[in-house]
Amino acid sequence: MKPRVGILGYSTGGKAHYSELRRSDKFEVCGVFESDGVDEYCRAEIYTNFKIFIENAAPNAIVISLEEKDVFEAFCECVKYCKNILLCLPICKSMDELAQMKYLAHKNDVRVALCFSSRFNPTIFSLLKELKKEEEVYSIEIFHSTLGRDLNIVNELLLKDIDMAKIIAASDIVELNSSFTNRENSKSSDNANLKIKFKNQILTNITSSLTGSLDRYFVNVHARSGLYFCDLLNNKLYKQNNEGQINLKVNAETSELRMLYDEFFDLIQAGGSDKLALLDDAIKIKGLLA
Repeated sequence: MKPRVGILGYSTGGKAHYSELRRSDKFEVCGVFESDGVDEYCRAEIYTNFKIFIENAAPNAIVISLEEKDVFEAFCECVKYCKNILLCLPICKSMDELAQMKYLAHKNDVRVALCFSSRFNPTIFSLLKELKKEEEVYSIEIFHSTLGRDLNIVNELLLKDIDMAKIIAASDIVELNSSFTNRENSKSSDNANLKIKFKNQILTNITSSLTGSLDRYFVNVHARSGLYFCDLLNNKLYKQNNEGQINLKVNAETSELRMLYDEFFDLIQAGGSDKLALLDDAIKIKGLLA
């Protein structure tokens, strides 16, 4: 029997998850909890009362895709009724909330995964395959820009950008220096620059911005045999060396969310996954930025 998945939040990003799950041969969407209504593309049962959602939809797994201010309270309720939870960004407001979420998950024996879907970007998959052939990797540069002036740059971008750097470097962080600016948001930072040193001596520079006029997500890697250039949003990867530019193959037909849900399915069935981001990953990253 397919796991029954309920989605909390449709207008706040859950629509993309619903679109992926409704086409899945591994999951069944049993209901959507959304107080603000949905569009004509949503064919799932809609609930505006959480208690009725839990009782009638009876989900085996829940996807939480809500605004930052609502995530913690929703999580505290979901762990009482469901043993499998996928948390979409932003995952919480503070380190204290994150620690409490870990405690509640352990207390209720709930498996919690984070939707760091960039881990499963097909361009990154191709890049990692190429880097396995390299004798040395020297440095990584990440540029991530989107428009979100009222959002929290740590929770919206930096968590997954630092996670991305760790995946590529395949090492632990030993040093991190950060700079933040408030260009258009008077309440919180909207631009950030991080300089990271990994245990294996790979140096990394991350620039993240919530004031971009266009969405951009680039990763460049300097290795012994040349420079790799990745465009994660357009699924493009090429390498430059003394022989010129080499376009590298990317399986653009495979989506990030599809691969993430394949791993989430394994987490539900087997009780674990070494490819999904977990609460501990976010806690470690948040700790570095504290």
